Formats: sequence, C-alpha cells, structure tokens
Amino acid sequence: MAQPTRPEPAADPAPPDPYPDYPRPYGWFFQAWLVMFLAVICLSLALYLLSYLPR
Repeated sequence: MAQPTRPEPAADPAPPDPYPDYPRPYGWFFQAWLVMFLAVICLSLALYLLSYLPR
C-alpha cells in the first residue's frame, strides 16, 4: 500500500533584514568593552577572595 504524499510547503522567502550590518569597528569596540568588563569582575572577585586568606 502506497503512503499518501504530502504537498510540498510553499517556499516562503524570508523578508530582507531591515537593519543594516554594523560597521566592523563597532564589533571591535563591543569586544574590547566586554573583555574589560569581565576583567574588572574577575579582578574584583579575586581581590575579595584574597582578603579572606590569613596573613
């Protein structure tokens, strides 16, 4: 017995992206900001934890 075939869904092309690509320096700036932010958080946590070590 042959299985019934389903009709293929219509290929609905995605609409074009309404936002343009960001310039490359924006990506660099964001990455630099993110690295500095994480460095400050990690350094603060390390200094906080080091304050509990006996001297």
